[in-house]
Amino acid sequence: MDTHTLASQDLIRKAVIEVAQLHENELLVVIEMVDTLKKQRVRPNRASAEEILTCAKARAAETSHLSREELMKKFSDTLDSIRAESVAKGTALEGEWESD
Repeated sequence: MDTHTLASQDLIRKAVIEVAQLHENELLVVIEMVDTLKKQRVRPNRASAEEILTCAKARAAETSHLSREELMKKFSDTLDSIRAESVAKGTALEGEWESD
């Protein structure tokens, strides 16, 4: 057995011992934390709200010199691009947008 496996087993053993000694209400907190960690693992690329806000502010600064018409054109082009990508991936249907 390699050192990494032993270290992992020791960590698991220590975690189990610590969790086993908690009160019931504290166990609920642990379960919620584990659930949160699982959700983060499922979507590891999901940006935090703070990161999204920072990117949005930077993008707004980059486009502040554009007119409303130019911004709306860029917005429309971006929507069309996203739509085409979704259709290509099979997550949207061609023509679905027009029927909404």
